[in-house]
Amino acid sequence: SRKASRRIHRHRSIKREGIKLRILTLVFVLALLLFDTRLMATQDEDLDNLLNKIQAKYERINDFSSKFTQEATVKALNTVQRAQGDVWFKKPGKMRCNYSKPTKDEIVSNGITIWFYNDEEKQVIESSLSNAVDTATATTLISGLGNLKNLFDASFSTNHPGKENNVYFIELSPKANSDEYSSVTIAVDKGSLMVNTIYLYDPFGNLTTVKLNDVRINNGVPDSLFIFKAPEGVETTKLPTPGG
Repeated sequence: SRKASRRIHRHRSIKREGIKLRILTLVFVLALLLFDTRLMATQDEDLDNLLNKIQAKYERINDFSSKFTQEATVKALNTVQRAQGDVWFKKPGKMRCNYSKPTKDEIVSNGITIWFYNDEEKQVIESSLSNAVDTATATTLISGLGNLKNLFDASFSTNHPGKENNVYFIELSPKANSDEYSSVTIAVDKGSLMVNTIYLYDPFGNLTTVKLNDVRINNGVPDSLFIFKAPEGVETTKLPTPGG
């Protein structure tokens, strides 16, 4: 029936938006946590000193792992998508995200190729990392290895949804108009100088919140963790490169 068809289409739209949000959010997290996070402070010497301290902290990190929760509002679909799992990052550009809820999906990258395993459909999508997200900011983050200072200005945030105490809220404002995110706010623990929450806003009023907990750094995460092996019998679809 037409009603059933609309319901199926809406379900697929939600899933597509969910995949896009997951991959794009991971790219931002990767860039914020492991690469050059020195930003142009907006005429605030104290903020500039703080950013230098945060940068120095992250320069000493070679690998990083944590548990996470993610909540994304998609106003156009009138839905809230929630997920949780474990994530690992390692320089340069390697990442693995194992979701435990709502489904046991996986996103894995060796720094060159990225794989998205959809557990519900038993399907793997394989793509070059630079082709995984068709958005300008994300592509720049990947190709520039997280050179955020060329993309954002930083300021202390006075308007944020976070209720945490003992954290610095720092807003990252795009220097150019972006179709993906109008701003990013990070919550930095005052004691450890580690990012514990990331708030990503898009121009359509959607908010994606990623909270990190049980953070572990420099535990010697093996490179083998970033080698993806598809479950037996699972179909793999390779996305063509642009112009290919």
